[in-house]
Amino acid sequence: MQTELPGIGDRVAAALLAMLNRFESFDNAKEVGSFCGISPSPYQSRETVQKKKGIMKKGNRYLRKMLYVAALSASRYNTDGKRLYQRLLSKGKPKKVALVAVANKLLRQASAVVKSGIPYDPHYLEKKMDLLLILLDF
Repeated sequence: MQTELPGIGDRVAAALLAMLNRFESFDNAKEVGSFCGISPSPYQSRETVQKKKGIMKKGNRYLRKMLYVAALSASRYNTDGKRLYQRLLSKGKPKKVALVAVANKLLRQASAVVKSGIPYDPHYLEKKMDLLLILLDF
């Protein structure tokens, strides 16, 4: 099985498809991130309403680790992941926080590719914006 999404190899793709049931149980990508435990979530308790935000860590630990390692690759080779990683580092975020954000983005991209059936295109958003600008001119 050859994957087209930069950062996701054969092992990660097989794990995502198998453990997440081809994303069929989820309505949107936000639910997928919550299920895997890589979505940011505020700490809340009875006394303290909100403390430092972090990832939930309620999902599958093996899948979360695989996504983190895939994010290492995606932060170099996936155009959107690289852009996000550099932007967060320039804001002063720690490297691990930036990598978790890239892992979340990678998971959202994988969900979109599997659910839509359209191959990954790194210039998809640019093409969509160009089309929108053309339609707005009329």
